[in-house]
Amino acid sequence: MRIMFPIWPNPSHLYPIVPLAWSLQSAGHEVCVPAHPDIADATTAVGLTAVPLGDAARLPTPMGPGRPYVTERAAVAKTTEALGIAADEQEAWDSFSQFMLPAMWDFHPYGASPSQPQPVMDELVEFARAWKPDLVLWDPCFPGAAVAARAAGAIQARFITAPDYWVYSIDLMAGRAGELTAADARDPMLETMAPVAERHGVELDAELLRGQFTITPLPEAMRLAVDTPTESVRWIPYSQQTPSPDWLYPVPERPRVAISLGLSWRRYLEGGWNHIPALLNAVSELDVEVVATLNAKQLAQVDSVPPNVRAVDYLPLNQLVPTCRTLIHHGGFASFAAAAATGVPQLVTDSPEAAVNAVAEDGEAMGATKHAASPVTVRHVTARHAGEVLDIGRPSAQAIQEQVARMLTDRAYAAGAATLRADYLAAPDPHEVVAGLERRVA
Repeated sequence: MRIMFPIWPNPSHLYPIVPLAWSLQSAGHEVCVPAHPDIADATTAVGLTAVPLGDAARLPTPMGPGRPYVTERAAVAKTTEALGIAADEQEAWDSFSQFMLPAMWDFHPYGASPSQPQPVMDELVEFARAWKPDLVLWDPCFPGAAVAARAAGAIQARFITAPDYWVYSIDLMAGRAGELTAADARDPMLETMAPVAERHGVELDAELLRGQFTITPLPEAMRLAVDTPTESVRWIPYSQQTPSPDWLYPVPERPRVAISLGLSWRRYLEGGWNHIPALLNAVSELDVEVVATLNAKQLAQVDSVPPNVRAVDYLPLNQLVPTCRTLIHHGGFASFAAAAATGVPQLVTDSPEAAVNAVAEDGEAMGATKHAASPVTVRHVTARHAGEVLDIGRPSAQAIQEQVARMLTDRAYAAGAATLRADYLAAPDPHEVVAGLERRVA
């Protein structure tokens, strides 16, 4: 088979597909990853074939609420008002409308004329027709890949690493089409996808928007209830690899605690790290060894790193977490998976009330955003008693110390973390999923 993995160009979108892509390659299939050139080097570094699309000089804008799509956001705000979003719908709709849609607009201009050139999508469709994939597993933030799949006659499915905010929101808008019409409001998903489909002579239907099926490594308990065929795959923790440092082994006698606050956040944001000095000062009073994967911008407000804290710019969590007794992290799904895979209790940093005035690396203000954990992660970790929420909005040294101590000594948290690991092991590994994909294509 020939398989394409078109992705939105960010490492957090690349690394989750790597284990399945490797499994497909090791089974003798051809695999490629079409995406913006910004992710090409990272793609080839993991042993996958990159297919650069579009102008390397035109980078996608940082993901987050401050992305510069004023007209589009105004239209979505009108849609939001017309939908009358209920409290139990807010989380999914906000994630879709504030994060997912703007990511799509980088490569799928909202409300564009079908005659308007769309360089990345045009190149993707042209490549697909020439390469003739059998299967396209696409990133839902890059939905034009479904158009390319149909144009090339391939089976197509989504690979998602978050709750299915996309189909949830598509269903929400479809169910309230009358309200949208009455308010003269638009369905932003249709406005985003229709120009791509019409430009390439493809009918825009439900299957194109939702995929023929969906593959996800998210545990079932963390998924939204949407009506779409879904297959599980085990989330194999993986990120950019580095040589194992000489201090990693042997594991020290006193407990080792890891702190990891997210690569994507620190890649795009200058602000939002005010809690780090308090966090490091708190753990400095504990009889533990702390490994904190923090870079210079995250440590900018730290006067001095405590003696029991080893600050390293980067170390892959699949190397670090197995040597630790607790992981303190920002609530990202990849960080959650790294702890779940090894049965390590988790402290998830969250600031549900404190907004951060985020600033992009080029100094451009991105507006206020909540430097908060995914509510889905928080609920799942705490419901399974596999960890607690660490409040970084009002960090208390005593509270942090007590929470870390509980993670290290309370057997109930170890038992809760063990249930997460059991869930993790129950999902089929990538090699098993390959066999199912082969049957589908056959």
